Amino acid sequence: MEALEPGDPRRVETAGRRYHLLARIGSGGMGVVYLGRSAGGRTVAVKMVHAEFAGSREFRDRFRREVEVARSVGGGFTAPVIDADPGARIPWLVSEFLPSVSVRDAVALWGPLPPAAVWRLASGIAEALVSIHRAGVVHRDLKPANVLLTADGPRVIDFGIARAVDAASLTRPGSRTGSPGFMSPEQVAGAPVGPAGDVFSLGSTLAYAATGDEPFGAGPWHEKMRRIQEEPPRLDGITDDRLRELIASCMDPDPSRRPTAARLSRELASAHQDDGPDGSFRLPPPVMAEIVKRRNEAENPPAPRERPHAVRPGRRTARRLGAVGVAAALIGVGLVAARSYGSGRSPADPPPTPTSTSAATPTITPSEAGYELVFSVTGDVRLTSLTYTVNDRPATLRNVGLPWRKTITLPLWPPRSSWRLAYRCPPGKVSYTVTISGNVVDAGGYSGNGRIGTEGHADGVY
Repeated sequence: MEALEPGDPRRVETAGRRYHLLARIGSGGMGVVYLGRSAGGRTVAVKMVHAEFAGSREFRDRFRREVEVARSVGGGFTAPVIDADPGARIPWLVSEFLPSVSVRDAVALWGPLPPAAVWRLASGIAEALVSIHRAGVVHRDLKPANVLLTADGPRVIDFGIARAVDAASLTRPGSRTGSPGFMSPEQVAGAPVGPAGDVFSLGSTLAYAATGDEPFGAGPWHEKMRRIQEEPPRLDGITDDRLRELIASCMDPDPSRRPTAARLSRELASAHQDDGPDGSFRLPPPVMAEIVKRRNEAENPPAPRERPHAVRPGRRTARRLGAVGVAAALIGVGLVAARSYGSGRSPADPPPTPTSTSAATPTITPSEAGYELVFSVTGDVRLTSLTYTVNDRPATLRNVGLPWRKTITLPLWPPRSSWRLAYRCPPGKVSYTVTISGNVVDAGGYSGNGRIGTEGHADGVY
């Protein structure tokens, strides 16, 4: 959680209802999520879209649909929408604030979940799907990033591309929406997608949670989609035989042979293993510690940042977030200011020796083709995995030798692009540099004898 920037709004309101914004929870390609508080003191999450999308009728229609779908779905394993204003100058919606960690982040930071936690995860997602399908809705983008781990169970979020079961768009030939690696075969083929498609994605999500790998492997999206249609999922890394059988049944290539969410929910009701004495949702200690940390941050949000006289990149503070390196930025035309955060290590590791670089705020000039984004990673080890994401399109590499370098051209339009760099590595020395058109916008690295990594976050201002 981060302090509000000078340019961030301080409240949203409609029809006499007002929500004060307190801090930034996170941001993505479509918008920013803020921590907020209602006039009655209820802590909420406020999602606001980026201003450049507000003028798009198509985007507003999609946002309005997301609100309607989320409101129609009940149940204890989704995040209920409390309020929304799709017609506002900058559309926004308010949902329950959930101190949580996504399945994707939990696995990336701390490794696969133990079988007992995966069983409970399966039960919670199945129950959420029962509510979703009972409302006549198909989620169509169920994946690890859209499942949040909370202290009292998982929550399914983000109905942005959900459709009513009887919607005409479900039968439109060649229509493909979803996330490569977690889509069902019929979804990949552009065929009609019904509730069985969500069950397939449930199986894919559980396989990732249990093994730390996507069930159809890493690689370019078109290769993943080919494997989904032509190859069986890779489930050999799941040591629990019953769990492996459950996931395989969800990922049957024939939709008619997959169990329904209701059937899964009934069968899983008695399948929990190693529950807490009160039936609580038991998660690995590092995940629970992070959830508690985020709850405490919400209770004591950071004070808003004052507008600085001069902005310089490279301010760096330590955070304990595990053996993963992450960096994200928004890059715009003209002046770019970066803010970076180094990360930490596991509590058992010896203190790392940080290294970082800092430069004066650069003025970035594009070529006729656009901005040249360059990722560079150096070190004395091989990376276990490396993922670079540009404008929400990820690519993952395994067993990466160093030095490694990747150059990508960012388009001139839209005038805002996002990037993220993440890696996992064994003990050793690793450093990274990110440049835009020859200007360093983020750089850092760590060395130590324990598990190492960095997490960074940078915001561009233009």
